[in-house]
Amino acid sequence: VRHAELETDPLIVADYTALADAAALVGSPATRNVGTLGGNIMNGSPAMDTGAPLMVLNARVELRTVDHTRYLDISELWIGPGRTAATADELCTAVLLPLRPERSGSGYVRLEYRRAMEIAVVGAAAAVTLAPDNDALLSASVALSAVAPTMVEVELPEDLVGRPVDDEVLAAVANAASQQSRPIGDVRAGSDYRRHTVGVMAKRALAAAAARAQGENLGVPLNRSLGIGAS
Repeated sequence: VRHAELETDPLIVADYTALADAAALVGSPATRNVGTLGGNIMNGSPAMDTGAPLMVLNARVELRTVDHTRYLDISELWIGPGRTAATADELCTAVLLPLRPERSGSGYVRLEYRRAMEIAVVGAAAAVTLAPDNDALLSASVALSAVAPTMVEVELPEDLVGRPVDDEVLAAVANAASQQSRPIGDVRAGSDYRRHTVGVMAKRALAAAAARAQGENLGVPLNRSLGIGAS
């Protein structure tokens, strides 16, 4: 599936919005009209945009050879920078996404210095499900990109479940994301800067996911609707 299809597909935009957010940021329009989701994830870059959304959406991948098929949770696919668990004779033939519960929302944001042909300085995806009769969290997940050798699935405090997404919850999410990141410093950003900003991105992603679960129409990509990154 090409990125350009993912960013506009009605089902993806409605139910797997974080993936649409990410697909809309990949490369340039020319890139998105040629490049595929399978190609993106099999590249194994820890800075890829689609990886963190697929993690919070509990995606699985189908790997095939001429004589066998196997399935991996997306978190098991990446084993290092530019490395995957696929063998030399395996192809990624499908990405499987489970149905999302009612009152669910997701979002992906990244820190960027320009709007096209950019790689995430840091990125964060979040997915939540809210209680049917109020806005308390039934579940929440956060994943990070560009802050470790592979995608980071954040271990969130257990006491967030049952609470509304307020300033205290968002601060706890930001702190957990910053503390569990392992960024490098390079010409694009220092490690301390990445550690701080990934917490900010995680907080914004979770707040947007909760807003979408409540029915708020935040446009795709989220970076543009929230005014994050390059102007």
